[in-house]
Amino acid sequence: MARKLIYNLRLIRENYTYAVYEIAKLYGISPDTVFRWISREGLKRIPGTKKYFVHSSDLRPFLEQKNARNKHPCAEGQIYCCKCHKPQKPVPASLKAKRMPNKTIRVSGRCEACNTRVNTFVSGKKWSECHPFHPDRNAPIEPP
Repeated sequence: MARKLIYNLRLIRENYTYAVYEIAKLYGISPDTVFRWISREGLKRIPGTKKYFVHSSDLRPFLEQKNARNKHPCAEGQIYCCKCHKPQKPVPASLKAKRMPNKTIRVSGRCEACNTRVNTFVSGKKWSECHPFHPDRNAPIEPP
């Protein structure tokens, strides 16, 4: 299975022309990957040149789109499941909340779909009786 990367956009220089091998070295990927981006995935190269050059004004939006494709924001009451590769609701009876030394709350439970353990951290400022994982609603809280 191919690894999914989040590409750091701050590495891209403003108004700069990159060769395929420079992009590959910049992100630690194979030049074949960059050639595939150009031939199949829509990365625009500078026309009329013998070598494959890509301008930074084309590279940045392309990588922004690839980064956005890898994100799966969780809705309220969901925790990201690494096995399902998407946000899932945890089984309410399996939820446990533990206060950490840095005042955050670690909530753990089981995924409804695959029964894998799922975890999330909640800021102490956001932890209230209205939170979907609060002890009064679901999970008993354990001291640190």
